[in-house]
Amino acid sequence: MKTIILDFETTGLNIFHDDIIEYALLDVHTGDSINSFVQLKNKREVSKFITKLTSITTDMTKNGELVDDAANNIHTFICKHSRKNEKVVLVAHNGDAFDFPLMKRLMSENAIFMDRKVEYFDTMRFAQILMPRLFSFRQANLCKVFKITNDAEHRAIGDVNCLLKIYERLVSMYSTRPSTIQDHLDFVYQKIR
Repeated sequence: MKTIILDFETTGLNIFHDDIIEYALLDVHTGDSINSFVQLKNKREVSKFITKLTSITTDMTKNGELVDDAANNIHTFICKHSRKNEKVVLVAHNGDAFDFPLMKRLMSENAIFMDRKVEYFDTMRFAQILMPRLFSFRQANLCKVFKITNDAEHRAIGDVNCLLKIYERLVSMYSTRPSTIQDHLDFVYQKIR
């Protein structure tokens, strides 16, 4: 079973209407990663709010990939780092509410069928179960709690590299004996059913 961490930066917080402006994926097993800007559709602009949050400007996206190329490159990365009919677990922070619906929308709008069994694992839910007394479960707050430095916060590649470290810390809290991503999936999603 393969584990791939992913992150999207977008033109806003609406998963149904806003566009992806940057993405990154990281194969947990090999350390291979991809990261790219994505061109905006219909001459849209990156808002001042998003530029302030991410430091991504409209100009930075102009030489990015077209949306359909981005979708194909994401699909190709996942396929290259897994075998047909092998389960692939995509990991993201707040993924259930943001990254995973975006991923599904991107694949659907570009008519890409994933010939892998894909499961999704949200590290925010993992942290909420393991650390229920924590005030905030934002990725930035978990970085503070675990003393992890993210020099590229709200940039896709910075966030996936940081999330790998957060995930490793959460796994060590989960169990002192070896565990698998399947153990973590069962633990988190069994708790919320």
